[in-house]
Amino acid sequence: MLAWARALGEFGATIMFAGSFPGVTQTMPLAIYGRFGAGDLPAALLLSVVLLMASLVVLVGVRVAGGRVRGGV
Repeated sequence: MLAWARALGEFGATIMFAGSFPGVTQTMPLAIYGRFGAGDLPAALLLSVVLLMASLVVLVGVRVAGGRVRGGV
């Protein structure tokens, strides 16, 4: 619950202070939000899947790297 609340807070702060200028300051969550708001659901879903896959790759990479560190000691 705390992670979800923090994610929402970060999203709001990014929209308010960093802005969303495509190609300059736009982050992936803001791109998804913009596409969804423009009515382009397929593009928003595609960007969401790309972001999900990137997070899974990072999580698996951390798990594998952590296993190697513990196993090598």
